[in-house]
Amino acid sequence: MRNLTLKLVLDTCVLKLATLPRRGQFRALIVKLGLAQIVECWVSPAILEEYSTVLAASPELLALACDSFEVCYPLTEIDLIRHEPDNRFVECAFAVAADFLITVNSARGHFDQKHYGSTRVVTPGEFLNLPVVQPLLGKI
Repeated sequence: MRNLTLKLVLDTCVLKLATLPRRGQFRALIVKLGLAQIVECWVSPAILEEYSTVLAASPELLALACDSFEVCYPLTEIDLIRHEPDNRFVECAFAVAADFLITVNSARGHFDQKHYGSTRVVTPGEFLNLPVVQPLLGKI
C-alpha cells in the first residue's frame, strides 16, 4: 500500500497552466507530484468533467490525471462560493478531508477564503514552499 502524506484537490487552472511551456513551472511540479502518486490528488466526476473540457487540447495530461488521481463521490452539495463551479472543488475537498486546495484563482467570488473547513487554500508557489512539501520534491 502507498504511503502518501498529503491529500490535494487541484483547481483546473493548475493543470491548464501546467501545460504551458515555462521555466520554473510551479504548477507542473505539483502535477508531477500527483501523477507520480507522491501526494494524493482527488477529483470528483464533476471535476473530471471540467478537466475534460479545459484540457481538451492536452489529451495526454488528461489521460494521466484520470489514471493517477483518486475519485470520490461527494454526497453533499454546497453553495459557499459565488462562482458556482468552484463549489465542486470544495465539495471534493470536504469529502476526502483534503489538506490543500491549490488554485491561482483567489479573486473575490472564487476561492477567496484561506480555509474551507480544514482544507487550506494555497497558490502553487505557497504550496511548494511549505516545509512539509520540500522533501517530496526530491522524489520526482
